[in-house]
Amino acid sequence: MTPSTILAEAILFDLDGTLIDSTQGVFNAWEEFGKKHPFIDGLQWRDVAHKTHGRRLAETLKQYCNIQDDELPQAIYEFEDIVINCGGGPDLLPGVPQLLSDVNRIIPDRWTIVTSASSRFASAALIRCNLPFPSKGLVTADDIASGQGKPKPAPYLAGARRISNQDAFATKCLVIEDAPSGLAAGRRAGAITLAVCTNHTREFLETRAGDEKPDFIVDDLEQ
Repeated sequence: MTPSTILAEAILFDLDGTLIDSTQGVFNAWEEFGKKHPFIDGLQWRDVAHKTHGRRLAETLKQYCNIQDDELPQAIYEFEDIVINCGGGPDLLPGVPQLLSDVNRIIPDRWTIVTSASSRFASAALIRCNLPFPSKGLVTADDIASGQGKPKPAPYLAGARRISNQDAFATKCLVIEDAPSGLAAGRRAGAITLAVCTNHTREFLETRAGDEKPDFIVDDLEQ
């Protein structure tokens, strides 16, 4: 299932789990939040971390921690502060520095990053990891309406619009993701999807159904 050639006019990258890995920081943050805000249905922090991977904090903190709308901005700030400053990361994933260097040199205006993180977190992570910012700007959680985050298509539709105003340009894009929710968002936007085996095995990704099933799978971005 590993591709030799994929035809696309632009690339839309997920951030965490695709270009960088902040897993330990995210685990630390969920563990700390679980102490202050008991999870619904008696869930443990590891359960919540698994269920929420790839989704926006504005939705997951509300759903699993019962944090109210007026408390969400501060809660998101505190959560992301733990991830970026107390997790020993984020770390670059294999192949990413060379790949982004090549992409930014060859097609500088034909790629962007579409992330469920806030603009504050995404910018800090890119700086921390010494990665380039896309010339078209990032698409972050701050750009997407409430309730419209991954796995809904709005984030990747917004990413495609950052690059081109052509109708249905998302259908000409390649989405690179690690999370089933992000893969579903890319597929629903009409894009080709490529999964990276960062947080899930190849076998797990191959057995996804419906919109979560990727068109292609690679072990990492060195390939």
